[in-house]
Amino acid sequence: MTADLTKLVPPKTLTHEDKATVFDHFFCRLASYRNTLELYSDAEYTMSSLPEERRARRRDQHQEEVARWAHSLVEKAWIVCKESEGDCPKLDKYADTSIAGLPSLPPTEDLTKVLNTILFLDIVASKQYSARTRTFLSTFGSLDEPTIVATLKNPERAIGEAEKQIEEAREVHAERGKVLRVMGMGFGAVAGGVLIGVTGGLAAPLVGAGVTTLLGWLGVGGTIVGLLASGLAGSSVVCGALFGVYGAQSTANMVERHTREVRDLAVVPVRDIKENETLGVRLCVSGWLSSREDVTAPWTVCGGDDTFALQWEVEVLEQLSNALVTLVKSHAIKYVKMQVIRRTILASLMSSLAPIAWLKIGQIIDNPWMNARARAVKAGAVLGDLLANHVFGNRPLTLTGYSLGSLVIFEALKYLASLPPANTTHLVQDVFLFGTPTPADMSTWASVRRLVSGRLVNGYSSNDYILAVLSRASDANWNVAGLQPIDVMGVENILCEGVDGHTMWRGMIGKCLRDCQAPGIISDEVELQLKIVPAEILAMEESEKSSREQSPGETGGEQK
Repeated sequence: MTADLTKLVPPKTLTHEDKATVFDHFFCRLASYRNTLELYSDAEYTMSSLPEERRARRRDQHQEEVARWAHSLVEKAWIVCKESEGDCPKLDKYADTSIAGLPSLPPTEDLTKVLNTILFLDIVASKQYSARTRTFLSTFGSLDEPTIVATLKNPERAIGEAEKQIEEAREVHAERGKVLRVMGMGFGAVAGGVLIGVTGGLAAPLVGAGVTTLLGWLGVGGTIVGLLASGLAGSSVVCGALFGVYGAQSTANMVERHTREVRDLAVVPVRDIKENETLGVRLCVSGWLSSREDVTAPWTVCGGDDTFALQWEVEVLEQLSNALVTLVKSHAIKYVKMQVIRRTILASLMSSLAPIAWLKIGQIIDNPWMNARARAVKAGAVLGDLLANHVFGNRPLTLTGYSLGSLVIFEALKYLASLPPANTTHLVQDVFLFGTPTPADMSTWASVRRLVSGRLVNGYSSNDYILAVLSRASDANWNVAGLQPIDVMGVENILCEGVDGHTMWRGMIGKCLRDCQAPGIISDEVELQLKIVPAEILAMEESEKSSREQSPGETGGEQK
């Protein structure tokens, strides 16, 4: 990852017409995305059971926050692309969203540099990287986020690299031996008639660097010069706000403040922490643990963004894992599986189970499952509090989980959705939930959908007979997200082929993420993970062979 200022400014070869084309596309697409976000808040308003005044206030606050964000972003694009033409046009719900008839965009490499400039200006101005900004820009074109991180953390190196490239270019143009002299910029830069003030302490590394002269050689002029110079000078403050500090003490304080019943909760890196953080964060949550290593082991399939795993109630989840394995091997659940396959209506299953079968299933429902489920709800509330307090800084967050891990995430999102939109609307980029044991309540899912900037994926399996029985028996509800599609605008429902039971999620999570085209998934790690699944199935088949003789009456009668 190289700090290089030349990658954060539009190329000199880009014409005025090219920049105007970029802005026109940018404006129309941003207007369309803004309108989509408003539709999500309208859907929440329609489905909500809250009193009229409260739901209307929440909708209006969300739409006002989205409008402020969109206007701020389009202003950065205007400065980069069309500042010389006057005032930036207003972006509202009546703005044109059609790109039909617009000229083609410049080549990808040139477009990336323009988007990098817009993103850099937005980050240094707001001291955050909004999840909405990342979602929108990622659909518009490719971004060079590593260069932005490197430049923010090493502004002197970025300037030095640019000076080196300029010197090489000058030599090519027969100016060998002439050293580029740069002028000191002092403690402020006047650019385009705008005074950009920076503090002495932060500007010190850049004093004498001649940033304004350097940017001039790169073909950059106007207000953008001062904004870039100011951003480079104040990069240490931006980094502090952007990346945050994850501290065990702050987590412990939040947990204690929220509830004393969550005894085990921590955030741990899936891999060794990199020297240079990325501009995005992924948090993964497992649903049960065969061993303590399963806190992080399922998530080695994730690359790209900084990836962490939530460790929560390890002892309880290990007990649940043991109970699930016992249940899968039991004759009672084998009969349940056969009946689920035979019957299209699961409710008819209940009357066919004999008391002894219910007794065996009840052993997991009444203790490990219900206990772990209750802890998941509490852990989710604590996680929501952590996220609301920017435990990962001000970077876009992707949340991924399976089984009760998905329930933890969903409860956290419910908590965030209850807070003022101004505090939460920029936090969450994408959410991937698989086998989630939560009701398919349209009102709640609409609230969560409004909160998420990008994709909200509900991965389900109609053959998850264990989840079907556990959910039906524990909260008398067949309408469970992990078993069926969610009929809410903006929720992506993915039928996960090959997941024939709840215990399959652990070994199939990488494949499911890859199948739904989640970003940053490492195919080699997915293939390695998939080798676990046949081994588990074979072990269960061997167990079944060794206990083939079935106890009388356990299945509740003759199997038809």
